[in-house]
Amino acid sequence: MLRKILHPLYVLYQVLFAWWMALLIMAITAIIVLIFGSWLKIKNADYYPAVIWCRLTCWLFLIPVKIVDRDKYVEKDKNYVFVANHQGMFDIFPLYGYIMKNFKWIMKDSLRKVPLMGVACYKTEHIFVNRTTPQKDMLRKAISILRSGKSMTIFAEGTRSATGKLGRFKKGAFVIANMTQKPVVPITLQGCYDILPKGCWCLHWSPVTVTFHAPIECKGRDSENVDYLLNETRAAIAKTLGEEVKPQIAGSED
Repeated sequence: MLRKILHPLYVLYQVLFAWWMALLIMAITAIIVLIFGSWLKIKNADYYPAVIWCRLTCWLFLIPVKIVDRDKYVEKDKNYVFVANHQGMFDIFPLYGYIMKNFKWIMKDSLRKVPLMGVACYKTEHIFVNRTTPQKDMLRKAISILRSGKSMTIFAEGTRSATGKLGRFKKGAFVIANMTQKPVVPITLQGCYDILPKGCWCLHWSPVTVTFHAPIECKGRDSENVDYLLNETRAAIAKTLGEEVKPQIAGSED
């Protein structure tokens, strides 16, 4: 009830201040990443400025972020395939801001058109894909990143949820983990759908919880291992969301 009463003030705060500051911070971050990360190639200069940007964005929009079990399951000297559910456009901020591992995204090619930030992401080797991108090209780039010691972060559903409920998982993330024999760390995002659901451009205030789950190690190198990784990951996320846990039956869409 209180959220509804205060929402008009929150929208006014966004329009008069927060969105403008967010755009300025994004532009400054992109320039720093391009100069120090892409051009001068200073170690981690492609990552930590973006971490600061994402944390400042959460702070700027007054969004509290709770991190659960990250330090318990994520080791400093290992790299992983992080797999998260995709609730909305705001997902990137708590993920990039709080995973605390230098990682690369697999993201939609349309994001390359975002002024400055799209160029910065492209120049620092994030992977852009669209429906016509050959899977072998995406896999080759992702495998190269993991073998270089960096991690990958992938939204397994491939697109934002239209309802906030967990959707069908695509196999790409698990094929990558299978081919590199890297552990998969499921991540459950809660609260992001309420902030910015699909089709909405006005933020609504909501706390966010980012829950890290135990790494799932590969069991073999075949298609059965891919299905195992997918279903174990989906079960961990579904259970935390309070949704029904059941195996995903393979289909042609995968």
